Amino acid sequence: MAKFVLAGIADCPYYAKAELLADDLKTNLPEFKIHKIVKHPDDWQNWLTDTCKKHAWAHNKSPIVWRELVDRGGKGMLIGGANEFQEYAMGYYGIKSPMASSDMKKVSGENLDTKLIITAEEEHIKSQSKPLFICITNATSPIAYSSIQAIARGDVFGKTTEVSLRLFSDDDTCMSALQGVKMEAEDLACPLLKDVAIVTDIKEALMNAHIVIMLDDIVKTEEMDRKEWLKKNAEVFTSRGEVLDEVANKDVRVVVAGNGPVNFNTYLVSHSAPSIPRQNFVAQARLRENYAKAIIAKRLSVNSAGIVDVLVWGNINGTTYTDVKRARVHGYEGAITGPPFYSRPVMEMVHDNKWLDTEYVELLQSHRESVETALGHAASCSAAAAITSMLADWWCGTSQDHMYSLGVVSEGWYDLPDNLVYSLPVKFHKGTWELIQDLDVDDGTKANMQEMAKELQRELYVIFPPPFTVTPPPSEEESEKDDENKKVFGTDGESSKDESGADGEGEGVGDVSSERHLGTIREEIEPETTDSEAAKSAKLTDTEDGGASTEAPVTPAPAPQPE
Repeated sequence: MAKFVLAGIADCPYYAKAELLADDLKTNLPEFKIHKIVKHPDDWQNWLTDTCKKHAWAHNKSPIVWRELVDRGGKGMLIGGANEFQEYAMGYYGIKSPMASSDMKKVSGENLDTKLIITAEEEHIKSQSKPLFICITNATSPIAYSSIQAIARGDVFGKTTEVSLRLFSDDDTCMSALQGVKMEAEDLACPLLKDVAIVTDIKEALMNAHIVIMLDDIVKTEEMDRKEWLKKNAEVFTSRGEVLDEVANKDVRVVVAGNGPVNFNTYLVSHSAPSIPRQNFVAQARLRENYAKAIIAKRLSVNSAGIVDVLVWGNINGTTYTDVKRARVHGYEGAITGPPFYSRPVMEMVHDNKWLDTEYVELLQSHRESVETALGHAASCSAAAAITSMLADWWCGTSQDHMYSLGVVSEGWYDLPDNLVYSLPVKFHKGTWELIQDLDVDDGTKANMQEMAKELQRELYVIFPPPFTVTPPPSEEESEKDDENKKVFGTDGESSKDESGADGEGEGVGDVSSERHLGTIREEIEPETTDSEAAKSAKLTDTEDGGASTEAPVTPAPAPQPE
């Protein structure tokens, strides 16, 4: 079966004549199939050029007619313009167009009016659709690839919310892979996925964005020391924040995830975008939380979704303290059972404090490595699920009164320094998160939390070195006392050295100089730790292997024994 395609400019008289002839053929020949394409005069030339280039045709006027074999497929056969189409119809079917020139001009004018009306209606319909603009940076990441389906089918932002995806990458070598991601996203055929765009300019990618998922990872090479690595992260995320501040929606939600120093990166993005509320910037901690749930669920032989209220405190990809004292388990098959909402304390069900203090911590530290060793490549599905489930809770709220972990900008909660991005317990409401401030934290946990805060401060000192206080000139009385002290404790004529260190890791630090100051941060000089002491401390505060934790371990205070 053959199908004829007739395309032309809306106000072209020759298109009007060819259209009338095609209609006559369709009326008189039941098997005759015609498909019409009407273009606005401004759009015609570009469309014609692209079409002829695609089919290797030589044609430069309106209309254009070609024949396609619908049942066989293959390349279409070019017939030509209006005159060639009339000759074809007369030769094969014995039908010609009787339209006069005056009628051709009249009909072409009507065609243009109709085209303008249809175009206006289409634009109006499009204007009624207001999709969420979602930007994913480093979109060639496997985590981005695994996140798209949940976003497109409405699992994250609701079953009635249309989304427009912008896949950003500034790596020219990855454009082919990114094009494949775009094509596969379109192949999902999700009605809520309005469009997918590949973007190489960061301003265009973040323009009016409502949601931004930052997956930028700076690979740490063997030659690169930790400070250099942090500085490279700072360059990327500071520039991201500046662009967000300039072009993004002022209510944009930004999630920082990946394998880098996410607390550090989240602070820099929020610090560089002062016009956006800082509560809109979060670091993704749920993957770490899910690791703990999976280990406990395996121990209790339950589904990991049944473990709730596990809390992760601290530096997400650095040193963390995973707290299970308030965790509960649903669906546990024990002597006492109940309806789905019934739960029991995890510590009571595990009933093995030694396991929680030793083997559990070791399993948590090595969990990611074990998974990736078994897979033979980096784990992406679990990381993507952690991001999308957290976004779904943040955007839509949660129906149950559960606690979750989230890296947020501190405001002094739990006696932590202000303006550190720290993983803390939160509850989600529709569009917002609420910090849980009234949890009882024992002295051991507080000590661990302060040590982790010092680790985060040391990271920020790389970019924001603490200023040194200028000592005022001493009075005569103080000078005399100082001379006497030098005779006993020092060498007369030598100036005492500042022990604080140029990188700000010693004692005597003040306000960090920045638009959003870090507050007054004071820190003791830490003693050198031996390998055996470091190994012992690792059991007290669990640290994920790899990422930002390997070169700057924090020696935590002893962790409390589980109740």
